Amino acid sequence: DQKLATDMDMAIAKLKATEMLAMVADEALQIHGGMGLMSELPLERIWRDARIERIWEGTSEVQRHIISRALLRPLGG
Repeated sequence: DQKLATDMDMAIAKLKATEMLAMVADEALQIHGGMGLMSELPLERIWRDARIERIWEGTSEVQRHIISRALLRPLGG
């Protein structure tokens, strides 16, 4: 009996991954200071990509809405 991921499972995974990526990229940028935004370092691209990932294929707010809708569905919500 194979269980498939639900919409809520996918929303949780995407939300957690994108939020963690953003947090790690922001911390790395803080550690490197102004040098972190220099195009010579890969951190600049990673930080920029982390910002985009929060928007790509559904913003974090949309993912939270999907999760809350799935949690409230059994309650008639």
